Amino acid sequence: MELVKGVNLHFIKSNKFKTNRIKVRFSAPLSSETVAGRVLAASMLSTANQLYPSAQTFREKLASLYGASYTTSVSRRGLVHYVDIDLSFVRDTFLSKKNVITNEMVDFLRVSLLAPLAEAGAFEQVTYDIEKKNVIADLEAEIENHFYHAHQELNRLFFQKEELKISRFGSVNLVKKETAESSYAIFQQMLQQDQIDIFFVGEFNELGMKEKFSKFGFQSRTRELQLHYQQSFSNVTREQLERRDSNQSILELGYDFQSVYGDENHLPLIVLNGLLGGFAHSKLFVTIREKESLAYTISSNFDIFTGMLRIYAGIDGQNRMKVLALISKQIQGLKRGNFLEQELEQTKKMVKNAALLAQDRQSTLLERAYLSSVLGKKFLSLNEWLAALDSVTKEDIIRVAKELHLQAIYFMEGK
Repeated sequence: MELVKGVNLHFIKSNKFKTNRIKVRFSAPLSSETVAGRVLAASMLSTANQLYPSAQTFREKLASLYGASYTTSVSRRGLVHYVDIDLSFVRDTFLSKKNVITNEMVDFLRVSLLAPLAEAGAFEQVTYDIEKKNVIADLEAEIENHFYHAHQELNRLFFQKEELKISRFGSVNLVKKETAESSYAIFQQMLQQDQIDIFFVGEFNELGMKEKFSKFGFQSRTRELQLHYQQSFSNVTREQLERRDSNQSILELGYDFQSVYGDENHLPLIVLNGLLGGFAHSKLFVTIREKESLAYTISSNFDIFTGMLRIYAGIDGQNRMKVLALISKQIQGLKRGNFLEQELEQTKKMVKNAALLAQDRQSTLLERAYLSSVLGKKFLSLNEWLAALDSVTKEDIIRVAKELHLQAIYFMEGK
């Protein structure tokens, strides 16, 4: 349901959850110029507003609404940066009065967006300084997380596009450059220019919600969003070695693939990742961790929106070359079809079970609704997706494996 051009309402009817949920998603191109300001704006929105100007009054109001929650988060998909506002509250079915909590939560959201804790074109300075300090502390803590650091370093090695080298949270330096004025200006830009998707999961009066949100005063907008990023394959494998004070070493490999969401290789790629490093029966886990005892942890995952398959392992530093050789051997084995039909069927079954279990989460329903709206015909219904999964063959896996090309190797040497 289109509220105005660029602002859409999505209703997902469900009575299997005890709570209703509203998610407001702001989408804009990922940019180093705005990412930190968006993170800080999200932090301010979840702390206070003009009607509830302190963290205490803000939380007390939510507590009075039968323990409702209001949170914000940031994420990235392809070259798109998201700021999400999540509202979760008890369903009217469990209350004596209908629509009371729903209406109060929408009113609370309206105040947060249209009357944030700001004055004279800037966020309120004292609260902003506290939130900025908290964001910097969180980023510094993430940097001390060795796997997070390794992930970011591999991104910097692997991606050619500068935007994909930065975290969805920005960086300490980018956050430090922000001011109460600049972050507020970026927030106003979000309200006026971002694509906005508003999701409702549970039991809602659709016409009533459309009427309520029409009073927010959103204006029409058009936002060019690049969900898919594809970079050209390079014959040069980029490598980086770094020493850090850690009890274990970390090896990360980035493989390029040219598949995009919804093409013939997408489902085989999901199964290939399951065979390679997605489950406890996967090649990397069984061979390198269990049989050879060369890794504390090892796994693989891939991002269909950026064309990268990542393998990461926690190892002893002296085993780096052995582990590299064994990882390469597992990849080559998939390219040659060195796996049993039984392993393929087991992997497909586990992928299917994971997908079915995920349907019991509101977040899954929300993301499926979002992807359906932005991907159109490329997006498969659950039944279509399961049927396509069942039809993946050994030949499909071999074909997709042959399209994996090593592009980047990052090694963090610990003690």
